[in-house]
Amino acid sequence: MASILRSSKFVRYIVGFARNVVVNTPREFDGNFVNNTQCLCGAIPRSLSAQASAQHDQNLERSLRRIDQDVRRSGRISRRDIEDVLEEIRNNRSATSSQSLLVIRCCGNLVPEEQPEVRTKLVQEIWNTLKKLNVPMDISHYNALLRVYLENEHEFSPTEFLAELESKGIDPNRVTYQRLIARYCQQGDIEGATKILEFMREKQLPVNENVFNALITGHSEAGDMDSAQGILTVMAQAGLEPSADTYTTLLCGYAKKGDIETINKLLNECEEKEVYLLDKDYLDVIYALTINDHSQHVPVVLNKTRKAIGYNQDAINLVLRLINKGYESIAYTILQSIPRGTRPDGSQWPIGAFFIKQMIKAGRPIGEISKYCDRLEQDELYEKGLLLATEMCLELGNEKLAYDLLNELKRKGLPIRQHYFWPLIVAKASDSSGDAIIDVLLKMNDYNITPSAETIRDYVIPNIKGKSSDIIAKLREANISIGSAASSIVHTLLQKNDIQEAAVIISKIPAYYYPEILRRPLTSSFYATNDLKSYITIVRHIVENVHRIDLVKNIPEDTKTSLDKTEILGSMIYDLTFSIKKFSEVAEDVLRGLVEEGVSLSTVTAEKIQDKLSEKMTPNISDLLGKLTSGELTPSPLVSKKLPTYTPSSQMNIPQLERLIHNLEGKRQDTRGLKRQLLTLYHREKELDKLEDLLKSLEQDPTFAYTPGIYAQLMDIYAHHDKLEQAEIYFNKLREIEPDLKLDGTKAIRYLFCLIKHGRIDEAIDLTSKIKRDIKVEEKSFAYRALCWKMLNYLADEGKAEDLNKLFDVLVKNDFIEINNVILGPLVKVHLVNKDTSQALNKFEWCCNQFRATPWKNELACQLIQSEDAEKLQKLTDLSTSVHGEINSLYDLVFAFVECGRVRQARKILETPGLQTRPQRINSACQRYQMEGLVKPLEGLKDATRDLNHIDRTDIYYQLLLSYIKQDDPDKALNLWTQMQEEDLAPTDGFLITLGDFLKKHKMDVPFVVPEGEVASENSLSQQIQRKPLGSMTKRDVVVFRQTLKSGDVDAALEIRKRSNDIFTINDDSSLIEKLIQDNRIQEATNLTRDLIQRNQTPITRVFRFLLNRLANNGDAKTIEELGGSLHKDMKKLVSFDNRICHANLVSGNSAEYLEQLENDIDNAKAEDLPLLAEKFPRGGAVGILEKHPEYTEKYAVIAKKYADRGIISPVNVLWAQYFIKGEDEKAEVLWKQYLQGAPRIMFQRVVQVARETKDEPLIRKLIAHLKTSNVTDGAIGNAYSCLLDVLVVKESNDEIVKTFEMAIKDIPIDTINRTAVLRVKEAYVKLNKPFDYKIPPKINKPSGQLTSSSSSSAEDARRKN
Repeated sequence: MASILRSSKFVRYIVGFARNVVVNTPREFDGNFVNNTQCLCGAIPRSLSAQASAQHDQNLERSLRRIDQDVRRSGRISRRDIEDVLEEIRNNRSATSSQSLLVIRCCGNLVPEEQPEVRTKLVQEIWNTLKKLNVPMDISHYNALLRVYLENEHEFSPTEFLAELESKGIDPNRVTYQRLIARYCQQGDIEGATKILEFMREKQLPVNENVFNALITGHSEAGDMDSAQGILTVMAQAGLEPSADTYTTLLCGYAKKGDIETINKLLNECEEKEVYLLDKDYLDVIYALTINDHSQHVPVVLNKTRKAIGYNQDAINLVLRLINKGYESIAYTILQSIPRGTRPDGSQWPIGAFFIKQMIKAGRPIGEISKYCDRLEQDELYEKGLLLATEMCLELGNEKLAYDLLNELKRKGLPIRQHYFWPLIVAKASDSSGDAIIDVLLKMNDYNITPSAETIRDYVIPNIKGKSSDIIAKLREANISIGSAASSIVHTLLQKNDIQEAAVIISKIPAYYYPEILRRPLTSSFYATNDLKSYITIVRHIVENVHRIDLVKNIPEDTKTSLDKTEILGSMIYDLTFSIKKFSEVAEDVLRGLVEEGVSLSTVTAEKIQDKLSEKMTPNISDLLGKLTSGELTPSPLVSKKLPTYTPSSQMNIPQLERLIHNLEGKRQDTRGLKRQLLTLYHREKELDKLEDLLKSLEQDPTFAYTPGIYAQLMDIYAHHDKLEQAEIYFNKLREIEPDLKLDGTKAIRYLFCLIKHGRIDEAIDLTSKIKRDIKVEEKSFAYRALCWKMLNYLADEGKAEDLNKLFDVLVKNDFIEINNVILGPLVKVHLVNKDTSQALNKFEWCCNQFRATPWKNELACQLIQSEDAEKLQKLTDLSTSVHGEINSLYDLVFAFVECGRVRQARKILETPGLQTRPQRINSACQRYQMEGLVKPLEGLKDATRDLNHIDRTDIYYQLLLSYIKQDDPDKALNLWTQMQEEDLAPTDGFLITLGDFLKKHKMDVPFVVPEGEVASENSLSQQIQRKPLGSMTKRDVVVFRQTLKSGDVDAALEIRKRSNDIFTINDDSSLIEKLIQDNRIQEATNLTRDLIQRNQTPITRVFRFLLNRLANNGDAKTIEELGGSLHKDMKKLVSFDNRICHANLVSGNSAEYLEQLENDIDNAKAEDLPLLAEKFPRGGAVGILEKHPEYTEKYAVIAKKYADRGIISPVNVLWAQYFIKGEDEKAEVLWKQYLQGAPRIMFQRVVQVARETKDEPLIRKLIAHLKTSNVTDGAIGNAYSCLLDVLVVKESNDEIVKTFEMAIKDIPIDTINRTAVLRVKEAYVKLNKPFDYKIPPKINKPSGQLTSSSSSSAEDARRKN
């Protein structure tokens, strides 16, 4: 047959229809298939978002876009990406023609990590799915399938393929025939290829270069290289010039034979004919050489590569393919050829992670894996190969290899961590007995790993089935302590809202119960059940067992907590304020329960609760908070102990002390001291009747005498019970016997309050100026502050504005009170009580101007709206804007309008041009309305936001649905679904699932398809959990969240985060924020960060910097400033906050205004402000301004000298560096001598950076000369010398390198020079045949994030300079 193709007849056949030859584009490479679809994502119909399956369509579009981006960036995608798309298609039960075409095409060489057999199986699964779903497919889909088969070298019958097309009524086109020819040629079947060519001739179908290339392959596979070479002649006769693809195909044919001589000859021919091969072409030849056992010739071809742009990705793809074939040695050679990037410090970036991962995927033996991990480390390519290999094994569920690698880690002394075993535990969840999980836990012991609380809580408990007691017993088999098991089970029970059983377990089993982790589940469970007794029991045991933290090992940093019981209790109670509506309903019961338990709250916590309650604060709540913060309560015993315990009398409560006195009196023993102590307890608890009876008993003792302290207590208790006559008697007696006695502040205020309640306001005001108090402002307790508020609030409720103002003024004047929003509230309230909005607004304005506070703003706004006083309402808004900013104030006004039923006015504000969207404000308001049962405002907000496309209204509808469910109104709930269709708004899966469950509960027809999968609503989720026995749950939301986020599905992770009651760590939230930033969803990332800050938390530093950098690069200084308003100065310092602000102003074009602000800051600074100003000055940002706007240099110089004159040198340092780099030596020298030469710290990182980038040898030498005359450290000078040596290395000035190095080590120790620079110096010695007799500094593994300082400052300073 080969002779036929060499005959002139065949040439005539080809030339005979040369008129039909199709000339290819210059090059065709695998990545271009995406281009042919115009990114395909753009071809997806945008109208899909209005259909019922909108969410799935959007997810599918997003997945396809991600695949498209990956192909463009790296030329490959992962199998997981394709499986995700397939899952989306299955969920959607449909796909467009373009979508299905793209997915089919993805299963070939674009997935080099997988074996060809796996890729073929995957495409067949996709094909069958598309057929089952009746997705319309044409010949292009079949051609795509052919291409995948060819790339995967899958065996199939071309004739059967054509028969299937005929049965489907689909006509093959020329591409079909070309690929069938390629299939025959892939097998070396020239006869079969000839038959197809004859078909093409009969149908007058044109041929192109691909046909000739296939024929070259066919002859090569048949072993006929002469015929393969002859195809070039046939092409020329057909009018086609052989392209680089043609030569590559021919080179691969000779590579299979190992004919390196002909290969070199053809390569020379390509150069002569100016046929330029790409690096990818050379790598294809290398692949052919390797898999045909001619690897000895690989270096020859590898040396031909130019390592142009794209080489790294092509080389990586080749490495992956070679490892799949078992040729790790050549793969490693290719890996070593990949150019590596250089870090700022001169060291090279690591490479090799993909190599190790692929060895694991390819199932290579442990010996080979360990060998190449060691080689990578020895060659300084990748240091943590063995750890990475272990991680990959665990992820893939390769248990045997994973344990082998863990043993290897142990043998090498490398640490083995808890989380290595988590995938193994989850993989054993299908074992109903739980024994398989126990085996994993026991295996952990072999590595000296004790399962941590997180392991037990998040992975073991959710995957073991059974009752609580059975699970505890089962875990004992794995040496898990009863306490650890109990703590985890309590957490799970609370998530199920089984608070009663949780209370039983926690009261029976003493253990450390993690407060930070149990806090939110306990709150949710309490609100769901209203089981106060169980709630108090759990809180008490959590607090009382906190000392057991010392018995717990391996506590993660993010779950550690303070040992201060008062602080822990406060955090648990404060968490209840998550829902103010619910908390206001239960607050008195909860606080009374705590008082009965005798526990205490801190003043800080009480104030925070008071601030949260705001207008809902009542005198009873204030009294209870006062008792809890008094420090006078004695905790009641939790449970009776088996052994009797002795309680000192000083620690006894009233019943205990009464019993003790009774017993001692029965024995005729002295009880006078105990009775005096009991008197104090009666006063503390305000037990007046008992106190009076005790006094009568004491007066019978002739030795008893009234002391000033007793008089003060009697005055106080009578004032508390509003008995002014008796209180006044004892107050006067106290003044008679002790005129100079100083009352404590609480007793003084209580007496004044008693006078006021009896109408003696003037006397009270007069006495306020005269009474002597034993209290300092900073020492005032919450009970004292609450009493002051109650006194002022009493006058407000009475409508006595004039008296109230007089009292307020005298209290402030005599330092009785501290000003805050709460204490100012009565001043506005009194006028609203009197229906005088004008005076209320005047007082509100006074509060804004004097204290930047906005007391009773919402109530005042609502009254003004109801009275339709637009002028006053505008003034109120303007005042609020001056304090809280325009956006926040406008949103507050929107909610006020909605709450008053004025939807039209609310909508007008939301339609304001330029009004920034605050989705978090709207979502928070929706959640608050729903929690408080305020349906009308929710309905108003829904109507106010209709057709406003910039507002996401899905959460409004969802919260309204939950409200209708709470009202048990299925008709209204179903009507919401109809309204969403009318508004062309797609309901979320969570909405449909929740509504569907509700309608089924009422035995109503569900007029839509209820999505399958996890429930999105919190209510439905809790119901599902309650229906399951403990242990039958698969994974907690937080676990699913982490896995979802790791897979790249940010939207799904965001949805889980929004609706879950699980405890998410700072790392979880930070990972989500980081993903949002990477997807350029800055607004959502900012909202999440703002939520964290409001909870007194921040993202991890790296992610927070990432967000601030992106905001700065967008020029969004306003948002950065808003975030910074609640940040501690230490956090600002850590994230270089002021540099970010400066850069944002630079990007937004406000550099001049920002410089003026800096100047104003120093001009108006007092002496005590200077340290903060020095810390805040944006050194890095100032560099950016000077580089972009050199015209501002003189203006900046004036500012810098002002700072220097006040002792702040860093601005001058920046200016000096700028002059130094620009060559303005005279100006630089003046600054150097005047300010820097004698300074202990000099920043010169920018100089080093410029010198390194521009290879400016004179610049760095000049810097070294200056540093030698300064007070900087040897390390700083060493950093400069390292830069100089690097510059000389780049210039290949070996003699100068040696000379400079020897000069340097005379000035400074060798270990202050960068180790990489020393290694390069050693290479220069070798090239000059000189001995290198110096000890290379040891390699130092710096902690993550640490940089080499380029000054005498700390590493943190160096980081800031960057």
